[in-house]
Amino acid sequence: MSPKIQVSSIILPPRKILRPTLPTRNTESFSTVINEAHAGEIASWFKLLLRGTRDGFTNDSFWNLCFKQTQLVVVMKVKNTDEILGGYNPISCDKSIS
Repeated sequence: MSPKIQVSSIILPPRKILRPTLPTRNTESFSTVINEAHAGEIASWFKLLLRGTRDGFTNDSFWNLCFKQTQLVVVMKVKNTDEILGGYNPISCDKSIS
């Protein structure tokens, strides 16, 4: 505050403007069987137990995840066609019953 005293201050370098690079969005299709609107509707009714692209397309993967499940909905696409098949089982799946 005195005019005779020299002011000492730290001069900071100019700020750098950072332009963050955002990760690219996953643009692959949600499913080859149903569209996202169908999936959203079904997901509001049921819990997804098995997804072939995630869990595999084998009998073992089906039975490991769906054994003894009730109210089971199955939706599948026939390979190399546009045919979609599905079904609903209100009782539990049990492979020991012949």
